[in-house]
Amino acid sequence: MNTLANNIAFLYSLVSGVNQPFTGELMTGSGTSRPWSFRRQGRYLHYKCQILVGTSDEIEIRVDGTAEYSDATNRGAPYTWSGYIDLQATTSAPDIGEWYEATVTFDFTSGNDFRVVYLIESDSTSL
Repeated sequence: MNTLANNIAFLYSLVSGVNQPFTGELMTGSGTSRPWSFRRQGRYLHYKCQILVGTSDEIEIRVDGTAEYSDATNRGAPYTWSGYIDLQATTSAPDIGEWYEATVTFDFTSGNDFRVVYLIESDSTSL
């Protein structure tokens, strides 16, 4: 029975990542920034952002004011950025239960439709 209980606990840990509700945000001006406040529960902050119209100049994701992800390569629509930031390896390294701020900044070369699809915490590197 202990082996069965351990197996169930292990399988549950694989699928029980933190899933915070998130409303996507459409940004329509170059240099636009949007901050979100999180109470840390997971190790990884997953992000997905898309340029829908135009060309990007730079995207930056900051955690508590420090750039933790940046892409200064010009990219044309449609393009999607997705990945994760290891919150334990960030400059501020917020503790579990501690509040922190994630800010997404986007600069356009041309065009004006950029969407932050989600910012979600998880204990896994995959969603």
